[in-house]
Amino acid sequence: MKNLYFLPWLIFLNLSLICYGQQHYNSGYIITNNNDTIHGLINLKSNYQNSRSCDFMGEKDQNPGSFSPVDIKAYRIENSKYYISKEITVDSAKHRVFLEYLVDGIIDLYYLKDMVDEYYFIEKDSLLMPLSNKEITVFHEGDNIRENDKEYSRNSNQYKGILRYLFQESPGTMNKISNTPFEYKSLINITKDYHNSICNDYECIDYTRSSKRNIYIEPSIGIINTWMELKTSEDHAYNIKPSFGLQLRFKPLKSSTSWNFLLGLNYSGNNLRGNFDNNLFYYSSTKTYQIYTKYSILRIPLTIDYTFPKAKLQPFLSVSYVNVILLNSKFAAYKVYNNTLWPENAYLRKYQYGFSLGLGLKFNLKNDTYIFIKNEFEYRIPSANLHYVLDNIRCKAWLINLGYGFSIK
Repeated sequence: MKNLYFLPWLIFLNLSLICYGQQHYNSGYIITNNNDTIHGLINLKSNYQNSRSCDFMGEKDQNPGSFSPVDIKAYRIENSKYYISKEITVDSAKHRVFLEYLVDGIIDLYYLKDMVDEYYFIEKDSLLMPLSNKEITVFHEGDNIRENDKEYSRNSNQYKGILRYLFQESPGTMNKISNTPFEYKSLINITKDYHNSICNDYECIDYTRSSKRNIYIEPSIGIINTWMELKTSEDHAYNIKPSFGLQLRFKPLKSSTSWNFLLGLNYSGNNLRGNFDNNLFYYSSTKTYQIYTKYSILRIPLTIDYTFPKAKLQPFLSVSYVNVILLNSKFAAYKVYNNTLWPENAYLRKYQYGFSLGLGLKFNLKNDTYIFIKNEFEYRIPSANLHYVLDNIRCKAWLINLGYGFSIK
């Protein structure tokens, strides 16, 4: 019986591996070397792959074509990323790549991710300069010859010197450079700050600010298969009930939209009755308790979700902390002795808590909507243990939900 519970997970895992190999085309356009704009579909890949090539399929094309940074000037994936072809120098070698365009203003900011490292480039008056914070080695003691020389490393902070040189027209921005870390959002913010401090003619463009709505609502229906255990017992009581859910999905990070936060509300019920042989309070002998519980369940899961890119069918993984509130509860516990039921002092905690792991598939539709199916395993326990019998119950559950998602902001 228990082995059957692993079957949905195996099915989902195989489907996820299949779907992950698919490509994910979004609306977008390319700009040719003749400055023509051609609209179509562009394959959204990893940052590294996006910098090397653009997989593009025109509105009338049946098969996609691949363009290198030499073939086109730029390309943009709607509500996602904008790349522009530039020649750069890395480790004394020249390369032509697609740089991710971050900020377009008096000073432009670009980003590049290769297999190992990440790079930032800044451009003013057609002069493209790299920003670096590489670790460098310095010698504080010795002459670099003897064995007792002491070697130390520190970050170069080269990027701060470049920024001070470029931003010298704005004293206010200059004062912020020393507290600006070498990271994505901080460099974007200080580049925009410089533009806004000296230019009143036009606003700079932050291409990382997606116009895509980033809050979604997801109603769902499903079934929940629950089995109740008692600590120190191998017996179980089973129950299957329908469930109804509603959750809000937030996409808080523009730089990593695969990570989502979800706040949910789920309603279902349980009606569980069984006999449990155990030695819970009698370590040298086995006793039998008959336990009965009936209640409605209100779950409030707090979930972190990772959705894999690249596919119209997208697998996703989730982990949740689950707040569980029991409503309209009825319960009883009896000690079974010589085929006679003896009432046991019992109390069922109205608040329980637990954790869950989820695996699912999302099918993207038009107009920023989707349907999804999710398979989830949950484990929960009472919120306190004051040595009542029911303080030692443990509930495990498989939840299968089918839902629909659409944006609300």
